[in-house]
Amino acid sequence: MLQKEIIILGDVEMGAGNLTDDFISDNALSDLILELSKRPHPVDLVFNGDTFDFQKCPYQEKGSLIYPRHITEKVSLSKLNLVYLAHKEVFLAMKEFINIPFHRLYFTAGNHDMDLVYRKVREKIRSLLGNKKRVRFLKLHYRFKGVYAEHGQQYDFLTRINFRKLFLRYKGKEILNIPFVPLALISQFMKMKEEHPFLERITPRPLLFQLHKSLMRKITFSTTVYFLKSIFYYPLRYFFDPTHAFPKNLFQEFYHRVKESHWDIDEVLPSFKKKKRSLKKGHIYVLGHVHKQSVEDNGGTVIIHPGCWRDEYILDKENKALYPVQKKYVQILVSEDGSLRYELKEVSLKRSILNLEEVKLDEKKQILMAAEEEGFKPRLVN
Repeated sequence: MLQKEIIILGDVEMGAGNLTDDFISDNALSDLILELSKRPHPVDLVFNGDTFDFQKCPYQEKGSLIYPRHITEKVSLSKLNLVYLAHKEVFLAMKEFINIPFHRLYFTAGNHDMDLVYRKVREKIRSLLGNKKRVRFLKLHYRFKGVYAEHGQQYDFLTRINFRKLFLRYKGKEILNIPFVPLALISQFMKMKEEHPFLERITPRPLLFQLHKSLMRKITFSTTVYFLKSIFYYPLRYFFDPTHAFPKNLFQEFYHRVKESHWDIDEVLPSFKKKKRSLKKGHIYVLGHVHKQSVEDNGGTVIIHPGCWRDEYILDKENKALYPVQKKYVQILVSEDGSLRYELKEVSLKRSILNLEEVKLDEKKQILMAAEEEGFKPRLVN
């Protein structure tokens, strides 16, 4: 007898439907959610962090799209509205899902959707979905029986959220206390993302930089300049701005990354294991943040990375082909006796193999072609 079905997926990263929005699988995700809504037994649908890409989502001000450094609750609500308008189909599917009394929808916090700590943002999402009781926001992790799900940014030195001090005060307003590196991405690199909207979707990054040296030089130069200004110029120029306080423990990390041209997210699994120490046998742990797909089963202790739902590609060194990464999610069946069965399930999508050289020639064209294949029209891309 089945007690509950738990579905866990993450790193959807729904944005504003502009060039910095990397999510195009609205149809596939909506179909999955609607399919789950028809289950005759209780289903916990867990979005395990980075569901909403507030980080790369612009803010609309006087008809222009900008990327403000100081994120107030008003700014976050405005961003949420853009996300809703761009991906309304997914929100409607979620609404249908929680119309069923025994289904529950959970959101854990990730580094891209730290804005969920704002009460009015959570209230607005509940309002859009139409049921306050069946939508639950979790600070860090989801737990049920032997199932544990957490996004994973807390095990990444560069993106760790300070839950002891979530907010700062600036000019009489409450703003998010965003970690230094995500703040740098918002302040410095969103314009570069608009110039190169496709290339950030390609992995592995070291191979991409090897085959696209001009991009590597551009990123390294911009990062070095921003880092030096963050040490010697910004703290003096913006003395009363708390977001420009430079974290001294970044020096060694920055030196290593410039030396190695390493601009990717580090693995979180070693840090997770070290912090948790005694992972329990018979338990299932699901992590996100790192956009890889893997299952590690050591004597009944299972750790799963289901991968991301944003549009990503694996680059082949030999022919420079770009293979679309398939979307996956974790299905866990909980029996009445508490026993667990799991499966990493794939959502079948028919997508074309692309070529790096063609992408480099016209990134915007390739983004629109990819979106068209999935039946998605980016709302703010002409």
